[in-house]
Amino acid sequence: MKKSEIILACFFLFSCRTEAGNEQLAGASEKVGESAATVVKSVKSGIEKISKINIQLSEGLTSKGISTGKISLSSKGGRHNLLSVYMIFEKNVNKNIVVKVVNSQGLEVGRSKVLVKAEAGDAKIIDFVFDKRTNIDRDNVISMD
Repeated sequence: MKKSEIILACFFLFSCRTEAGNEQLAGASEKVGESAATVVKSVKSGIEKISKINIQLSEGLTSKGISTGKISLSSKGGRHNLLSVYMIFEKNVNKNIVVKVVNSQGLEVGRSKVLVKAEAGDAKIIDFVFDKRTNIDRDNVISMD
């Protein structure tokens, strides 16, 4: 045990022997708890911003009443090669939708095409499976047309 830990433990033991000591300890614990909660919220917010996956929908898709909700990235026989997109349909759709992935150097690294059929008012998760050698990174540009 470090010298500072021993001193801190002794402080808590002796200060808790009185009512005033217990109140001081409770107040200090509350402040530590508030500070820790603030740090945890900030870290969580930062992680969410970094890990968010953005898809650029073409003008053609948005004019057809297509929008997206939650987007997730997982693996299917490879590493980060399955893009699951919650799609919302305001109009009937019967169309091949192509998703392209471009890396930070501007090079296309993957493409997936799915025939999407939906009625107005539908919403469902559509999986876009890329070649198992494709690795979609969170900083890639993902477009849907």
